[in-house]
Amino acid sequence: MIKRLLILLVLLTQTASAEPLDWAKHHKRFLLLEGAAITGAAIHAAGLHHCRRTNGVEPCDAHYGSAWVNFAAVTSMTVVVMPAVSESCWKDGNGKFCHLFAWPAPAIQAGWGIHEWRINKPDHETK
Repeated sequence: MIKRLLILLVLLTQTASAEPLDWAKHHKRFLLLEGAAITGAAIHAAGLHHCRRTNGVEPCDAHYGSAWVNFAAVTSMTVVVMPAVSESCWKDGNGKFCHLFAWPAPAIQAGWGIHEWRINKPDHETK
């Protein structure tokens, strides 16, 4: 999934203008935000995978439910929606207020991935 997002980002930068490096020079903040969002999503995916592999599904996110669907929904908000909202906020000239849209989502998603990684199922067999 992360590979697909990176390919999509590269394709969007290629079609945005004739000069992709020129586009990247003018959108450094957006690219930094996308990098943070993709890193947060990767940490979340690694944590969820580790938790479900080592502990089973019960102690992890969504238990027996659709944990990967929840992951996809959160990742789409973090990688697509929040950067677009914050970028449009910066274009309107609102300044530092736009950082409230930009940075909390990747940080929360990365924190949740770390939380999932640290879950250890208690050993009930030892008495």
